[in-house]
Formats: sequence, structure tokens, C-alpha cells
Amino acid sequence: MDEATSPPDGSPFEARHFQREDEGGDALFYAQPRLVVHLDEGAIAGVGRVFQDYLPQGGELLDLLSSWRSHLPAGFRKRRLVGLGLNAVEMQENPQLDDYAVHDVNREPRLPFPDGSFDGAMMTVSVQYLVQPMALFREVGRVLRPGAPFLVTYSNRMFPTKAVAIWRMLNDQERAILVQAYFRLAGGWVDIRAEDRSAPPGGPPSDPLYLVWARKG
Repeated sequence: MDEATSPPDGSPFEARHFQREDEGGDALFYAQPRLVVHLDEGAIAGVGRVFQDYLPQGGELLDLLSSWRSHLPAGFRKRRLVGLGLNAVEMQENPQLDDYAVHDVNREPRLPFPDGSFDGAMMTVSVQYLVQPMALFREVGRVLRPGAPFLVTYSNRMFPTKAVAIWRMLNDQERAILVQAYFRLAGGWVDIRAEDRSAPPGGPPSDPLYLVWARKG
């Protein structure tokens, strides 16, 4: 049984925490391309700054739950960026991707890449949809090289019928604790940190932006 129905020993979670209002197939829900951004311009710029700060330049990178934009900042040097998501059309429209794979991590968290394939990974405003988060976080660790970062950003936006119950129960600050727990329970991660990367007050209104990240041990 997978973690959605049988959480691992020692986990504080129950199966109900990862239930969703819409339990229909994710591939069907995301079959229609959505060529829209899910953050405003200020928060998108914040995501770019996160990547600039923590992703290695010139490396091979994995964009998990990818779409038609990856938000790497202008001038960012990469060797290769691979997207993994549910909609081929969206990823084909992404000018920053060098390659992509259509793969449903909620049905099969095992990633279609060899061990130690990447120098860094990111998941942008999608962690709220994971029904097997610890299994996926373990897999991300498997496909990363030692010391590589995994950056998880989120805001307060979501498709509510597809977000897992525990995410909808919590506020933004509590969600940071939740994602840190995913890292800890997955195992193999070090230097787990949470940061509020929202735009400072006093400027133009912007979506909040939060980062939880760690390095492969």
C-alpha cells in the first residue's frame, strides 16, 4: 500500500490528511493546457531570486511538476533543465526546458531518472497537491547528487479541490513546518530551512512567497 493509504511507521500523518475533494485522475484534471502563471509578477520575481541564490550555476536541474514557465532568472547559466509534469503541451511551450517527461508523481512517485542525475531540483507552487510527499522527497534525493539543493516554494494560491486536506487545514506559516516534516520524514536531507521570501511591506501588493529547502546528505 502507498503512503496515501498507509503512512510509514513513525509518521504523524493519517490517510485522511492526504485526501482531496476531487480524487479523480490528475492526468485528466491537467489534460487541458493552462498557459497561465499562478503567481503575480512580484512573486514570480521572488522565485527567480530564490533560484539565483540557491541553485548551482552551470548544473543539470530538475523542474518538478513543471509547466510552461520555470522562472529561472534572466542570465542564469544552466547545463540542462529537465521538466517533469502532467501536460506535454505546457512543457513544450516552456522556453527554458531542454527536455521533459510526462509523469504523474501521485500515481507513481518513482522518478524516471537514474541515481545522481541532477545538481539541483525545484518545485514551484505545487507541493500542496502531493498525496505521497515523503515518497517523492525520497525519490528527489535519489536522483540528486550529494550536496544538491531541493527548493520548494509555495504561496497562498491553489486549486482547492486538488490540494490535500492537511494543506487546506493550515496557515502559511504552519505549511512551512509541514514541508520541513516532509523532508525530515523522507530521510537523507540536511540543512532543512524555511524562509519567508515575500516582498517587503511598503512596496506594490504581491502574492506571499515562502521557501522550504534542504540539501541531499
